[in-house]
Amino acid sequence: MIRHEAVTDRVRERASFYRLGLLERAEAAAFKHHLAECDVCRTEARELGDAAAELAFGLVESRPGPRVREELLRRTAPRPVLVRRGEGDWRATGFDGVEAKQLFVDAATGNVTSLVRMAPGAKYPPHRHAGHEHCYVLEGDVVFDDHTLFAGDYEVNPPFTGHSPVTTVGGCLLLLTYNHGDQLLAQ
Repeated sequence: MIRHEAVTDRVRERASFYRLGLLERAEAAAFKHHLAECDVCRTEARELGDAAAELAFGLVESRPGPRVREELLRRTAPRPVLVRRGEGDWRATGFDGVEAKQLFVDAATGNVTSLVRMAPGAKYPPHRHAGHEHCYVLEGDVVFDDHTLFAGDYEVNPPFTGHSPVTTVGGCLLLLTYNHGDQLLAQ
């Protein structure tokens, strides 16, 4: 687990989400465990909680008008997303032989669902998951340090776990859900 040396925007964000109860259950449990090890995050979470408690005493209860409620619901209500075959653009990822077609972004959680295509021999670097990573192999093979997935295989990796480099022998097509907060690790 990483011990932070200073408060960063990322530390503030994670501590804020934790104190407000906005992390998924597994993320909250992992962050709670992290707080036992990291003085910076523990202090930030405590101070954010203290500030939130003070703010609560200064608030005056009010009810927005029905138009405000309707507009808020209109803007935040989930909408169906439909992506037809052939729609969307394949984009380079910055890693040779790896491209992705983004299907959906959940702005509230930072989760992204994409199709990922890797050419034979392509390599994606090691990384740390900020949220759950779901990988379903549609075609081909995906090779990790300790196992290989083939067409029809599905794997979930939990938040705050590291991942070995990813490669493929014959190429592959994946349905992948990951989080914008994922971090690449040095090789």
